[in-house]
Amino acid sequence: MTAGSPRLPHTFFVPPARVLTALVATLILGGCVGFTPDGGMSPAVEVAASRLHQEVVKIGSDDDAGTAQNQAAKLLARPLTAGHAVQVAFLRNRDLQASFNELGVSEAEYVKASLPPEPSFNLNQLAGMGDVEVVSQVAVGLFALATLPARQEIASEKFQAAQWRTAGDVMALAADVSRQYYTTVAAQDQDTFLGTAVAGAQASADLARQLGEAGNINKLQQAREGS
Repeated sequence: MTAGSPRLPHTFFVPPARVLTALVATLILGGCVGFTPDGGMSPAVEVAASRLHQEVVKIGSDDDAGTAQNQAAKLLARPLTAGHAVQVAFLRNRDLQASFNELGVSEAEYVKASLPPEPSFNLNQLAGMGDVEVVSQVAVGLFALATLPARQEIASEKFQAAQWRTAGDVMALAADVSRQYYTTVAAQDQDTFLGTAVAGAQASADLARQLGEAGNINKLQQAREGS
């Protein structure tokens, strides 16, 4: 700068055109990733519908909780079947709802990891000149942009794993409830059978005793019937 030339109050660092192009392209592509309409519930919903013929819903509000309680009460008012027991569990099981909430957190992390880095600027004082230079943190931005596809892929895989893990939780709960239902029904039927068998044996012993008193069977047969 010569003595007669005007003094520029500010100087700006402008990144190369290729850097700007890459940044703009990344901003556009990053904006394509967003939240799913169902919060990532589609695998769990499809598994429940296709394999179990049941419905699973995420309870995210007081209204949802009220609706779920009403549906469960209606099912419990009818003769309980295995399918009804599973559906009630889907509506009331807190661990399953916790899995649904964790799925929402996983989706939020996926969306966050897919976003491009926000540009940052530093205002640095030029030594001995008194001028202010606006310097863009291009080096940091380029590293974040370069690693964005890898970070996005990792986050996507984690989200998909969370989706199928939640679907597995649905199947596991259904299997556990069905097993408990049939175990309980079998135990009740066994108690009924044993009660009938005991009553029949007692009636046979009473009849044998009466016949013995009348002299219609001998003492050995009477002892066998009463043992």
